[in-house]
Amino acid sequence: MTFMHAYGRRGFVEGLGDEQIPWWIAPHVRDFVALAKSAAVRSAVLAAAANPTPQPALEALTARVAQTAAAARIAVHVEGGKQLAAGVTSALRADIDEFCGTPPRPHHLSEAALAVALLASGLEERDPAKAVLVVEAERLQQKLINTR
Repeated sequence: MTFMHAYGRRGFVEGLGDEQIPWWIAPHVRDFVALAKSAAVRSAVLAAAANPTPQPALEALTARVAQTAAAARIAVHVEGGKQLAAGVTSALRADIDEFCGTPPRPHHLSEAALAVALLASGLEERDPAKAVLVVEAERLQQKLINTR
């Protein structure tokens, strides 16, 4: 994790697999739940967007997770919102499980967990989407622990 990569000058280090993460977030990549609950890493999303390494599958997953989690905000305001919230959770799990493969690959699990945690950390504490993403980060964290 401390190995400086070719992007070291831009502030990226090698993560758990061959993904690149901002240097200042490196100590947190093993505890995705704490990262998801934090609000101090909003700029990490912008830093990740500046990463020149093309990862279309991860970018597509991140976009789907962000769009799906946004539906949790609607669930709070509609009648029968619990069913909609359950649908959001199920859709998130399906997208993430598809990205991680069968059986889940640890490298893809860590990338998915980092994407979910970064998205969650950029949201306000009261945001219903943050709660959904934190639950998903907890699930992915548990999967990572079980695959070791």
